[in-house]
This record gives sequence, structure tokens and C-alpha cells, in this order.
Amino acid sequence: MGRMKKLLDRSLRPLVIYAFTVLIISIPVYFLIIDWIWENELDKHHYAIREKLEKRLTRLTLPDTAVDNMIAVLDKVQPGFSFNETTTPRPDSLYTVIRFDSFMNDREQFRCLTTDIRVHEKLYRLLIETNMEEIDETILAIAAVTIFFIMLLLAGFIYLNRKTALRIWQPFYDTLANLHSFRLERGKVIPLPASDVTEFADLNKSLDTLMQGSLASYRQQKEFTENASHELQTPLAIVKSRLDMLLQSQSLDAGQMQIVEQVYQAINRVSRINKNLLLLARIEHSQFEEKERIALDEMLAGIAAQFTDRFENNALHYAENIEPFATDANPVLTEILLTNLLVNAVRYTSAGGEVLVQLNSGVLMVSNSGTAALQAENLFRRFALASGEHAGSGLGLAIAREICDRYGWRISYHFADGMHRFSVRF
Repeated sequence: MGRMKKLLDRSLRPLVIYAFTVLIISIPVYFLIIDWIWENELDKHHYAIREKLEKRLTRLTLPDTAVDNMIAVLDKVQPGFSFNETTTPRPDSLYTVIRFDSFMNDREQFRCLTTDIRVHEKLYRLLIETNMEEIDETILAIAAVTIFFIMLLLAGFIYLNRKTALRIWQPFYDTLANLHSFRLERGKVIPLPASDVTEFADLNKSLDTLMQGSLASYRQQKEFTENASHELQTPLAIVKSRLDMLLQSQSLDAGQMQIVEQVYQAINRVSRINKNLLLLARIEHSQFEEKERIALDEMLAGIAAQFTDRFENNALHYAENIEPFATDANPVLTEILLTNLLVNAVRYTSAGGEVLVQLNSGVLMVSNSGTAALQAENLFRRFALASGEHAGSGLGLAIAREICDRYGWRISYHFADGMHRFSVRF
């Protein structure tokens, strides 16, 4: 699973990407628009200069030689003007040129107008040039200003969006916080915050209906499991007592005695399954809420001592490496967990095999010798057998898994070097 992100961050990301995309596009667009405006304004200015110059030179009542001298002087001293006498009229020409200006000692951009003017029946070719702003500095200035205002706008937008969104979404976060505290075993519906937003009000209404339905189903399942388990106890006890009487009877032949023993074993199995199911139901319904500080090493050593006869009867070699370790849990459930793991180790170890119990750094490992790995997918499932060689109720490891899940412990299995290894990380 990837890294989780908040909803507000997910909504802001496309907005930030969009803002930067607009920023990148806007810089050349701004430059082109401003450049176009400058060119149009300069063209108008150049034509205005042409008209004024032509009218003023024409109104002067000077000899032709004096006018020629004046034009020559203007051509030399007036920057941006160039006069050349011509005989053939040509169309006006507007253009932009970038060249190195020796006077400014820099690369400059000029807007130019080449046109004809007539003074005292003489035709002159006039070139008017105006130095535009430097193109490099213009692009940098536009980019800097655009970036500044876009960033300012974006920062303000993110701040306002977060502040506004947090206020708008606060009922949702309140509902989420309340849902985290909801537990079926408490049997109560948690109160959800009121909201004047239609969507949040509908959400709270749906959640309330869902919790009510879940609690009703939970109560029914709890009552059914408890009633069924308790109701089975009485007839099972009666059947077992009658079978005990038959087994003690002297009137049964060998065949009948074998049949009664088979029925007795089946009844014992049903009784164990019933007790385990009742235990699972009680664990799931959190009927073992009491906790206390448990010296796990002492409890484990005591339980292992109770298995001494079973180890000897099965010719098993038992070894342990237990370090002091304590945890907070229900002592009954913890004892059931340790007992089930040891029972499982004895059950799946052949005569003459080895059982090893280790408790180091908050990790319990129960290992036993074997020839082939168990079916890992069936190990912790109810009524699923991990091996066809040993028949059990199929609930022992399921109970162990349920206890570990209850306290957030991690239980796992692997097979290596001819050893089955069940580990619990507290």
C-alpha cells in the first residue's frame, strides 16, 4: 500500500500543477502581448513624427539649398533619423530589428519606419528608428513579476483554501474521530456531531443506521453462540455419562465395546469443539477485558512443567531458553495462548522428536521437529486441518490467532531446517 495522503492535499495538488502550468504559459504570452502593444504604439508615434516633420519642412520658406543643408544636419545630429533623397516612391515599411548598438554598447531592439516625404517638390526617403526596451531585460522583468504575483496568489489561495476547507470539513473529521472509538462489544451507538451541511447530515444518518444494524446483528450472533454452546453442554454431559455406564458394564462383548469407545471419543471431540467455540465467542465479545502485568517467562515455565508427562510419554526431547519478559494482558487468555502453542507442538512432533521453546527480546518461538511444512493457508482457519496425519479440532491455532489479534501481537509460522517454528511477537 502506498503512502497515504490527506484529502485536502489531494485536492490541492492538481490546483498547484494547474497554477504552474498557467505560469509557464503566461510568461511568453505576456511578452508577446506587450511587445505587440509597443510596436503598435511606436508605429503610431513614427507616423506622427513623419507628418509633423513633413509639414514643418514644407512650411519653411527657405531656398532649396538651405532646406537640403537643414536635412543634412538633421540626418547627422538627430538620432533615429536618416534622410536620403530619392526619385522613386516606394511603399512604407514597418519592421523590428535587433542589433548591437555601439553607442549603448549592448544588444538593442529597434522599431523602424521607412517612408517617403516630399519637401518643396523633392522626394526624400526617411528612416525613423526608436530604441525599444531591451528584449532580455524585458523577458526577465515579465517573468520575475509574473512569478512573484503567481506565487503570492497561490500561497494566499492555499492558505485560504486550507483554512476554509478545514472549517467546512470539520464535521467530517469529528465524525471520523467518533467512529474510531466505536466498539461493537460496548453495545452502544456513538453520538455523531450535528451538521447543517446536507451531505454530512446524510452521512451521519447512514452511519447511525449502519451502527444500529451492526449492533443488532452482533447481539443476535452473541446470543445465538452463547445459547447454542450452553444448550449443547447438558445433552453432551448426559450422553457422556451414559457412555461411561456402558463402558463399565460387563454385558458388552468386544465388538459392542469397540463401538461404544468410538462413540465416546466422538462425543469428547464434540465437547472440546463446543468449549472452544464458546471460548472463541467470549474472546470475540471481549469478555476478557481485565488486564494485569504478567511475567511471561514464569507463566511459560509453569505451563511447560505441566507438559512433562506428555513429553516423556511421547519420548520427546524438550529444551527451553527463556529470558525474563513481562507484558500487560489477560492472564487467562495468555495462558490459553501458551498452552495451545505447546499442545500444537506436541501433536505435530513424532516420537523421539524435539520441542524447543525460546523467549528472547519480546519474541516467543515454539519449535518442534518435523519432516514437511504444514499447510500455512489452513493453520489459523477454524476447522481447517494443516496436516492429514494428526486430527485435531481445528480450533486451537484459530484461538491463538484471535488472542494475538485482540492485543495486537503478531503470530506467524515457517518451516526451516526440519523444524516447525511458531513465533509470537509481543
